Amino acid sequence: MPHIETIPLHETARSRYLNYALSVITSRALPDVRDGLKPVQRRILYAMFASLRLYPDARYRKSATIVGDVMGKYHPHGDTAIYDAMVRLAQDFSLRDPLVEGHGNFGSVDGDSPAAMRYTEARLRSLAMEMLEELRQDTVPFRPNFDGSLSEPVVLPSKFPNLLVNGATGIAVGMATSIPPHNLSEVIGAAIYLVDARLKERANWNKVRVQTLVRRHIRGPDFPTGGQILNTPEELVNIYKKGEGSITVRGEYRVQGARRVIITSIPYAVTKSTLVEKIADHIARERVPQLSDIRDESTDEVRIVLELKRGARAEAAMAYLFRHTPLQTRFHCNLTCLVPTGNPLVCAPDKLDLPTMLRYFLNFRLDVVTRRLRHELEQLNRRIHILEGFEIIFDALDEAVKIIRSSMDRKDADQRLRHRFGLTELQSEAVLDARLYKLAQLEILAIREELEAKRKRAEEIARLLEDEPARWLMVRGELKEIREAHGSSRRTVISGPANESYEYSSEDFIVDEDTYVMVTREGWIKRQRSYADLESIRIREGDELGWVLAGRTRNTVVLFTNYGRAYTVRLDQVPSTTGYGVPLQKLFGFSDRERVVGAISCDSRILPKVVPDPELFPEGAVLPDYGFLVAFSRQGMVLRLALDAYAEPSLKAGRLYMRLKDGDEVLVVQAAGGLEHACVASKQGYALIFPVQQVTCKRGAAMGVMAMRLGKEDYLLGATLSTQAREGLVVETNRGREDIVRTTKYPVTNRAADGHAIIGQGYLARVLPKPVEVLLPQHK
Repeated sequence: MPHIETIPLHETARSRYLNYALSVITSRALPDVRDGLKPVQRRILYAMFASLRLYPDARYRKSATIVGDVMGKYHPHGDTAIYDAMVRLAQDFSLRDPLVEGHGNFGSVDGDSPAAMRYTEARLRSLAMEMLEELRQDTVPFRPNFDGSLSEPVVLPSKFPNLLVNGATGIAVGMATSIPPHNLSEVIGAAIYLVDARLKERANWNKVRVQTLVRRHIRGPDFPTGGQILNTPEELVNIYKKGEGSITVRGEYRVQGARRVIITSIPYAVTKSTLVEKIADHIARERVPQLSDIRDESTDEVRIVLELKRGARAEAAMAYLFRHTPLQTRFHCNLTCLVPTGNPLVCAPDKLDLPTMLRYFLNFRLDVVTRRLRHELEQLNRRIHILEGFEIIFDALDEAVKIIRSSMDRKDADQRLRHRFGLTELQSEAVLDARLYKLAQLEILAIREELEAKRKRAEEIARLLEDEPARWLMVRGELKEIREAHGSSRRTVISGPANESYEYSSEDFIVDEDTYVMVTREGWIKRQRSYADLESIRIREGDELGWVLAGRTRNTVVLFTNYGRAYTVRLDQVPSTTGYGVPLQKLFGFSDRERVVGAISCDSRILPKVVPDPELFPEGAVLPDYGFLVAFSRQGMVLRLALDAYAEPSLKAGRLYMRLKDGDEVLVVQAAGGLEHACVASKQGYALIFPVQQVTCKRGAAMGVMAMRLGKEDYLLGATLSTQAREGLVVETNRGREDIVRTTKYPVTNRAADGHAIIGQGYLARVLPKPVEVLLPQHK
């Protein structure tokens, strides 16, 4: 019977998930603060250096060979992951200073995938050798590989702060890292500054402020694709101090002549082909009226050509592109990495500030230099020991030769030499291995000269090992050598906040043209450039056309609902189609059973002319730009408001314009200038006509005043505004007879009256509204 152990599920799930999380954090996703590499990157470089010897002067080798060697010896996690990591190490648009030199298609800034590993070749770059050469000198700890058959370095003895120079990105479990690349010369300058502070006084080492490093040395990230950084120096200091924050990056451009804009750089990690496609889409949809065309003329350098229309401003077009395309993006910084612990084989994640990150690297470099000197001293002492043996033998050369000739075998000769001359096993073995010419007079002179030089160098190293400031000077000198050999000028410009002569305005990017907005009774909306007649406008079966309003695309249209809310949208935001349009719920957040009862286009050409009212607007008072709106409710209330408060686009929730009692709702909303007559009719057959000027104009949303006095069971059936004698409210009785409530048939009285009876018996069944068609003056 197999043994079955019962364990709590929550405990084993916790422990196993924790093991998985730690494995991802420490062995996959996060870079080491000392060499700036993830394990897969470190193993790729080590395999190319130690196993394949792909030095910068060596022949290229197939990428498949490299991937196979890495996977078989050090990283058994699949060839795709290894090849992708190696490709990134070779891409000059991904790394500020690439470490691998690729031959073949290694992808492009356009987002092209690299060729298969069987087609590409690679070798190490000279900068990568600065990270690897000291491995031969016992400078870093090693550990067994995954199967214990080989050993691999825990960290590479990098001579420069690769983590800051090339940056890193990664997502672990519960944490992530996103470190931007920096300029190598600036980073080394900051490191040298810290070394100088350490040499002056140990306390200064921990007192160096982020502000000092940013102001004097590291001005900010330096992306391989160039671009401009729009953050202020204070914002950058705050990012480097907290270890996180957002950096705003935008592409660079220049104006060529009067009709061209040339984009010369793009933000980091933005795919150029995708950027060009998005800009082209905006141009095709006429969202950037200043631009007519786009071409990608890039070679090794970015060159995207934008064609300007005649008289268009380049600044306006670029302001739109910066706002609506990836030509301006945000790079989120997160300076999380692995830092060493007391155990040289174990690292722990931590979020660092800039000085701390550099201090970790410099402490590591001091340790590497110290271990390198100790290794060299050990090798020197070994060689000195051997040379001293040759010196002893030379003083009794004839006797030594006689001993060797008379010996039975090598072992016998070794024992007799050691016994006679007091040699060690190492010295004796060296003498026996020496060729006869080594015993010549000139050779022994060379041996003595070498011995003297080796002793002198050993004494020098011993002094260095006792003198920490001297070793710091060595670290400083090596940093300067790296800067002189591999430093380059900055690519990304730190411009600070954009100081443009043009500020972005959404209205400047709307094609200003006449158009018509159609709204149906069932709540569908669309926009068309023109139409032949009302019957030609397509609507859904069973629906009715409610409003056809003219205007320009930069104007707005206000939709009023039965719940007393107003929703405003700019005409260019209304979908343009000859089909049915879209439901209003796609544009606004309508409530259940909420429907449109009025629509007004805020185009001054078609709005009623405002007539000054001496009581409301004394002489010299400013009149409303858009006139008034007049709303009637079912319970007989009427409200007049200035339309100005509702002319600007609203949020999805709209704005309140009329406060309603319980059970009340708005029947109709229309635009007014002030001279109109209000024609209202009730269910029980009463009609009333009164001047709109009798309705007090309110400043904001209100309940209104009484329009007509209603009976206990009566309510308003409909209302309209009329400016001409023959206009009025068309009603239908319960017997099917039509009547028109107008000034030529019924007298004009005061509001809040009882009204005039339209029928002696029966009631009014309904009103017969016609579609509201408001045309431009030249089309009437």
